[in-house]
Amino acid sequence: MYTSVTDKRSCLRHAIGTGAGAAFTALFGGVYELYSHSVYSYFMIYAFAPLMAVSLIFVWWGGFAKRPPRRAARNLFTACAATASVGLTAAGVVAIYGSTNRLLICYCFLTGVTFIAGVVAHIIDKEEIKA
Repeated sequence: MYTSVTDKRSCLRHAIGTGAGAAFTALFGGVYELYSHSVYSYFMIYAFAPLMAVSLIFVWWGGFAKRPPRRAARNLFTACAATASVGLTAAGVVAIYGSTNRLLICYCFLTGVTFIAGVVAHIIDKEEIKA
């Protein structure tokens, strides 16, 4: 019981931090779009979305789930969302500049890898709890 309550509080604190990161990313995207001389990029506009989605998922897990994910899974899911946000921001900067870059695909690969690692860590945590 004590571990579950501690995990729920920690999950909600993690949600607040991830939400703050989403707010900062949205503010950065807005300021960058303001000074981009009327050139807009949907990548830059929606760069905050992965962090906001993970923050809302953490709020749901922390508030309503019986057993929220432990620290390793939460950190990997946050790393996944942060990688996606940085990749979207980089793609937006490149699009606003009017160029292309083949290295932006690396962000997609890293986002997928960290997501899979987060799912594996969550499954391993659930198996340890059952045993």
